[in-house]
Amino acid sequence: MSDGKARVSAEDVAREAGVSRTTVSFVLNNTPGKSITETTRQRVLDAAARLGYIPNEDARRLARARAMTIGLFICHSQFVYSDAFITRALEGMSQAVNRYRVRLVVHPVSLREASYVGLARQTGASGIILINAHDEDPALLELAEAEFPAVSMDYLGDMAVDQVYVDNEIAAREIVDYIVNLGHRRIGMIAHAAPVFFASRMRLDGYRNSLEGAGIDYDPAIVRHADFSEQSGYLQMTDLLRRTPDVTAVFAGNDVVAYGAMQAILQAGLRVPEDISIVGFDDDYMSRFLNPSLTTMVLPAAGHGATSVQTLMERIGGSDEPRPARRLLKAHITIRESCASPQGIARSSQGTAKPPHGTAKPPLA
Repeated sequence: MSDGKARVSAEDVAREAGVSRTTVSFVLNNTPGKSITETTRQRVLDAAARLGYIPNEDARRLARARAMTIGLFICHSQFVYSDAFITRALEGMSQAVNRYRVRLVVHPVSLREASYVGLARQTGASGIILINAHDEDPALLELAEAEFPAVSMDYLGDMAVDQVYVDNEIAAREIVDYIVNLGHRRIGMIAHAAPVFFASRMRLDGYRNSLEGAGIDYDPAIVRHADFSEQSGYLQMTDLLRRTPDVTAVFAGNDVVAYGAMQAILQAGLRVPEDISIVGFDDDYMSRFLNPSLTTMVLPAAGHGATSVQTLMERIGGSDEPRPARRLLKAHITIRESCASPQGIARSSQGTAKPPHGTAKPPLA
């Protein structure tokens, strides 16, 4: 202090008032839910006034931040920890939570979790981030109605939950347009998840809209749904080749599913891209090192994670931006080696792959 006197501390106030340091903290910070009598509260306030106590706001903000936890709730299958997008998003989140000095706790949740708000409160989370939201989830509506600080990493329309997202429909349409422009007309799709998931359904919409724009009829017989994993991509591609061997190109809903699909193509005695072209979605680390390397839609996964944390912290901090706040991120195609113009090679269903034992592995360079 400028007059040379030592700063009065909360411990000094506690001694003056005859209470604990914790009680002083609860009173001066107006902490909710604490059973403190009005007499005790007034005694603390009087002691603080007599001593001329001035809170150190920087220290108080830092203490609150260090105590704060935010939750990452992942609505996903059992393959949650092999999802390449989530791994990269976590990298961006980690940098952001370090900057804000908060803790991040990861919770895989079921498709029908009873209450996100309840789970957040049980774990002491001041706000939550959702990945892979889906439209059969009653907990989403409860979350919106409670106005609990939350950010979805998927587009939820007008639902009153803040959203940081990529336009999956536009991005999918763009990458399918690329295949169409190469001359392909018989283009299958292996969506990375069931259509109940918002991102999966929007990518399917983009696929259909691209075909429609090119004058190509949508054929549900060449559409499959995987479950986020390489194994499911393998099995769905195997079935697609067996039932519709005239397909010349495939849009895989994410790169991980594409890895399994490529393995099925190779085990059927076919070549990528000479016999079948394939594209993915995400730009996983491994995609550039496959043989052939995978053409895919690049998502800003790390930036997606960091922006989600920033948006959540702004809401926790009292942002008056109307809900839902929306942050639209851009995606772009990276063209590699997995696509070519159709060669018109006739193929039969003979020699297609048998289902693998265990998890299918992508071919590496």
